Amino acid sequence: MPSTAAKENSTSRPEDLQIWRDEGHFIKIGGHDIFVHASGKPLSEGHGVLITHGYPASSIDWKNVVPRVALHTRVVISDFLGFGQSDKPTDGTFETHYSMFKQADRVVAVAESEGLKEVVLVIHDMGQTVGAEIMARHEEGKLPFKIKHAIILNGSTMVDMVNFLPMQEQMLAAPDQVLEEDIPDEKWMDLLHAGFSKEHQPNDGLIEVMIAQINEHHGSRLMPRLMRYQQERKDNLQRWIDGLTKLSAPTSIFWGQQDPNGIEAMADRLKELRPSADLHKWPDVSHWPPIEVPERVAKAIVERLGG
Repeated sequence: MPSTAAKENSTSRPEDLQIWRDEGHFIKIGGHDIFVHASGKPLSEGHGVLITHGYPASSIDWKNVVPRVALHTRVVISDFLGFGQSDKPTDGTFETHYSMFKQADRVVAVAESEGLKEVVLVIHDMGQTVGAEIMARHEEGKLPFKIKHAIILNGSTMVDMVNFLPMQEQMLAAPDQVLEEDIPDEKWMDLLHAGFSKEHQPNDGLIEVMIAQINEHHGSRLMPRLMRYQQERKDNLQRWIDGLTKLSAPTSIFWGQQDPNGIEAMADRLKELRPSADLHKWPDVSHWPPIEVPERVAKAIVERLGG
């Protein structure tokens, strides 16, 4: 039986979305509104935690992690363009707005706007790949801040090993276009439920909040276009594997073993390529560690704030 804490972690209420939005603010990047949630006081000048979220989700995935970490330092997370509360432009193509390179540009701009100079970088799912690009730029000397420590959570940057679910395969096979109608909520329910462990099943309110973030500004119509990041992963596979495994700063890996997409073997491969990384596996967790076990994720971050 799941514990009471486990049950509470994978729950949400519809009003949580408004609370999260009210706590954040918007900044203009490239003419578009980007939602930013920032809280806490820096451990030292310019210090903070910089977090990236996953697909098809948003920053609110981290609502139970952020307050725990913000007791110790500044915490910054934004909604990628096309996700959550941020703008969702429909013109152009995937490359026009939604390339991982451009999403990385915006994360860097958000960090600058929040005054971050040295960060613990925490990356998950699609955000793992955005983070890999940021890590690659760090080693190229192209960032305005220093990465003190990188924490890698479940994600399929190693796309050559990924197991796609049927709905994901359908979206990948679709042309780069915007749908004329929203994807029905029930299809998202199946996809989202599949990413949770047996021990941390989501309540209806959590799924409702996740779908509401997808549907904001009719964002579900963009999802086949946004899904093309998987092809971009294939095209840039070695660069982003190197980004994840050749960072000069310490690196930690935390992995939910029940993940149907980001399979456990990916974590093992990361460890093989980066032997100095500390690898931690959670057998009772699937694809959504910040939702399923936020207290563990927060503890992992806080323990690494010093570098």
